[in-house]
Amino acid sequence: MLDQSFSIVSILLICSSLCVIVANGEFYSSADKMMELEHVEKELVTATRTLLTGQKKQLDEYRSFVARVKREHEVAKQLGDEYWELPLNTFRLTRRLVEDWEKLHSQQEDNPITKNYEIYLDALSKAVGMPQLDDLRGIARGFVRLQKIYNISASDFAEGTVNAFASDAIFLWRDCYEIGVQLYEQAEYEAALEWLLLASNMLDETESEDEQKLQVDLLEYLALTYVELGQKQEAIKLLTDLLTLDPSHSAQYTLNYLDKRAEKCPQPEEDKFWTANYTILCRGQHLPRDEPEDKTLRCYRDSKRHPIFQLAPLNVEEVHRNPDIHVYHGVLNDLQILDIFEVTEDFTKFRSMVHGNRVSDVRVSQQVWLNYTTPIMQHVNKLTSAISGFDMKYTELMQVADYGIGGQYTPHYDYMSVLPDDYIKMGNRIATVMYYLSDVTQGGYTVFPKLNVFLKPVKGSMVMWHNELRSLANDPRTLHAGCPVIEGFKRSKCCNMSFNLNTNIDANFYTAVSNIWIHSSRQEFRRPCSLNKNE
Repeated sequence: MLDQSFSIVSILLICSSLCVIVANGEFYSSADKMMELEHVEKELVTATRTLLTGQKKQLDEYRSFVARVKREHEVAKQLGDEYWELPLNTFRLTRRLVEDWEKLHSQQEDNPITKNYEIYLDALSKAVGMPQLDDLRGIARGFVRLQKIYNISASDFAEGTVNAFASDAIFLWRDCYEIGVQLYEQAEYEAALEWLLLASNMLDETESEDEQKLQVDLLEYLALTYVELGQKQEAIKLLTDLLTLDPSHSAQYTLNYLDKRAEKCPQPEEDKFWTANYTILCRGQHLPRDEPEDKTLRCYRDSKRHPIFQLAPLNVEEVHRNPDIHVYHGVLNDLQILDIFEVTEDFTKFRSMVHGNRVSDVRVSQQVWLNYTTPIMQHVNKLTSAISGFDMKYTELMQVADYGIGGQYTPHYDYMSVLPDDYIKMGNRIATVMYYLSDVTQGGYTVFPKLNVFLKPVKGSMVMWHNELRSLANDPRTLHAGCPVIEGFKRSKCCNMSFNLNTNIDANFYTAVSNIWIHSSRQEFRRPCSLNKNE
């Protein structure tokens, strides 16, 4: 049995090791937090095993559940950071913490032996926070984003057609069912139908003592989904099959309702956004070209840009001209990247927003802002100035964004259409500099929909482009986006220059992108205007 002293000691240990987790914070939009939740669940396993010693005959269900969780942790230990690169494992962990543990706790609510255990759970939740239903639903929406952008079907995920799910992530019928249920609850009916149908096919091949009950639950959700999609006859057929399995089911009332209900209007055609240039480029495919490909683009070594490159010339790759987009390879090494990650650990992440103060699936990530006071950040500041040629007086703090399952930033501009009051002195964002701090196995491209350009993250590289013309007019051709990562987590950082860092560091198990934005004030001699206002 758990005593109070054991609970207090455990909570203190958890607080010291997981202090970066914010109680009641959002988890699904942060890859880092999802990995930290693994440690929270391990604490739950330890406490539950202690409880089981006093309830061997009463808690068979507890014992079986804990054994399953232990097997998951053993797999996670064997695979290391690769385990958390799989969105399915993220979904399973969140589902267990949102639903399964709660179900087991409620079964023991009136058992006096569990009172101290409940005290422990309450203290654990207050100390480090727990994922909520919104987290589970957010992960389900992440699957849908991956499907729409990369043209991946639910069966592609389950059958391992997608490399990230090829061997180590085996979808069970219940995984598909639960994803479908969460999508149904969020009115994502077409996506829900696909996952529920897949779950139905998988359940038909499963031998289970509870198969009839499982089929009843699944048929009910399938029928309701068909109702929402306006496919009345399909819904009636499934409800009839359901009543054959369970004549007392409330589906008989639903059948009576459908019999008198008028046909539902067809759903409007899906938003064309998902088939636009952004989606195609995210898949690593070029758009049909209106003009012939520029075959003069080249790779070269540059030792004249700044004295620091005399002995170690820059490796430059021209990606696009007018506007210029250049990739500078190998500008950061592994130790420097690790130093940057260590700096971020001193800050608390918060959910990224759009339009200043609104949370939206347009941008799914968490972020922090870093100043240039530490040695590594001072180096990054000087390196960016040497490569870009800009004065760094007016440079925003570096923004570090941590992307969870299906995390993305849809097409946007880095410049401000209307300058806020605090930007008047600084001017607009004249340039964006991106540092990739890791390689991404699948997805995670930076794309420019109007320029027919996509960039695959390459660890240690830097990308730069100008957001304004020489006249300081905004350049709408620089519309760009961050594509969701299929395999491998993605973090990003940004400041007055625009950094994108993508790296896998064993100490933290995440991928990163860093952004820095450089502003236009004090740049008149660094990038002088020309007589052509459109240059």
